[in-house]
Amino acid sequence: MNKHVKNYFKLQPVNLSLIFGMVLVYLYEVIQSFGLIINVDVLFKDGAQYYHAVVGRGEWWRLLTAGFLHVSPSHLLFNLVVLYFVGKLLEWQIGHLRYLVLFVLSVMAGNLLSLGTGAMNGVSAGASGGIYGLFGAMIALGFLDRDNDFWKREARIIGLLVGLSIFMALFQSGIDLAAHIGGGIMGMLLTPILLVKNPNMRQIKINWRLQMVAIIGVVLFVALGFMLALGRL
Repeated sequence: MNKHVKNYFKLQPVNLSLIFGMVLVYLYEVIQSFGLIINVDVLFKDGAQYYHAVVGRGEWWRLLTAGFLHVSPSHLLFNLVVLYFVGKLLEWQIGHLRYLVLFVLSVMAGNLLSLGTGAMNGVSAGASGGIYGLFGAMIALGFLDRDNDFWKREARIIGLLVGLSIFMALFQSGIDLAAHIGGGIMGMLLTPILLVKNPNMRQIKINWRLQMVAIIGVVLFVALGFMLALGRL
């Protein structure tokens, strides 16, 4: 049994570490809140995103820490289930370090776009930006890997789910749609960059033009996010 667990962990050490880490962080939040629903004060103290703290006081680290906080058991459970199944597949395919870069930068990009277009006086938290970054990567793989029906099929399914979730979010309150969209865009842009010299994805040929377009896209997207966020002061 121990050997099986060790081998399983070797396949997705980053993904499982992210999941365990988020569970531990949530338990820490519960202890501070004396309840399963985390109050705003605890979220803010632990690093949730708040426009006036990030932009006004220069606490840019909240772009990352907010992605590891959750508000309720259902919020945490939904994100972790999706992260487990989608993240397991992607980490195995693109590699451990590349997967970590994909998730972290997608979290930060989603929160950055949220700063520029979302509510200025609300506190937000959750790993949704990172998860949508994984969705974006899978959609990009469906376009890039033309010889593999698996990625095409997965991309169609994920694309449908993303489109449906964005449509439903338009009619629901309390959902940070900007973070979802920002994370998804960053995931798509990062994929051609992360596939360069990837031993697990040799069947996908990334030419230098596509790499340059992706790099320029990342730079422009980040610049736009900062411009929008700073322009609201």
